[in-house]
Amino acid sequence: MTSPTSDTAVSRERIERTITVRGIETHLFEGGSPTAPPLLYLHGTSLGNLWLEYHQRLAQRFHLIAPDIPGFGLTPRPDWMRDMSDYILYFRDLLDTLELKQAIFVGHSLGGWMAVEVAIWFPEHVSKLVLSNAAGIRVKGSPTANLFAMNPQELFATVFDDPSAGAPLIPAEMNFDYIIDQFRQRTTLASLAWNPHYDPKLERRLERVQCPTLILWGETDRLIPAAYGERYQQLIPEAKLITLRGTGHMPMFEKPAEWSEQITTFLLSDG
Repeated sequence: MTSPTSDTAVSRERIERTITVRGIETHLFEGGSPTAPPLLYLHGTSLGNLWLEYHQRLAQRFHLIAPDIPGFGLTPRPDWMRDMSDYILYFRDLLDTLELKQAIFVGHSLGGWMAVEVAIWFPEHVSKLVLSNAAGIRVKGSPTANLFAMNPQELFATVFDDPSAGAPLIPAEMNFDYIIDQFRQRTTLASLAWNPHYDPKLERRLERVQCPTLILWGETDRLIPAAYGERYQQLIPEAKLITLRGTGHMPMFEKPAEWSEQITTFLLSDG
């Protein structure tokens, strides 16, 4: 019989707290055994302040830390935080605040872009890297969809193959506060990816990634096509690419068990 204080029991718990990182009141969720390998999960655009099935699955084997990236969720973005370099330094400071010398980084979409930047600039702090449908580069002949030109309904239809999987993102009420918050989060995205919507220097820097890397991509991604996953694999030394069928830009919503299992298997391997 499992005791209440066992790792299995602890891994099912979730705590919510706010920590101060260089003056930024950072909201985060945390779950899993404190003795398990630390995993920092960086969410995509407007996907902060969530704790869903895929978080719970990762927390079964890892000490999962899921912060709201500044400007998203419940974490404010200070006026001085204006470009990707500010965010890279912020995540370095976040590790210090969490008293972590090294962590696994898993990032989705915009969070994937941020995760790979940290792996490039602070390789000693990233033990393994997982990029899911990551932004950040450009593949000629395979344009990404224009996020800023879409209304919420168009965006929802673009990122989900199965609309029912997006239910956690549908607000109970489309009121003034919700609209203002969406504008705030779009403003944050614009500061990072308005023009250009990628980092022209990132491609040639990807060879600097030193840690084992997994690239996960939904086969039918209509926001960031699957060709971007292939390009990431080509440019990151010895990166592994897995394509998930029957899903697009939101595989962790539509295929949470498969998405989480692929990550867990990779992270627990010797590679």
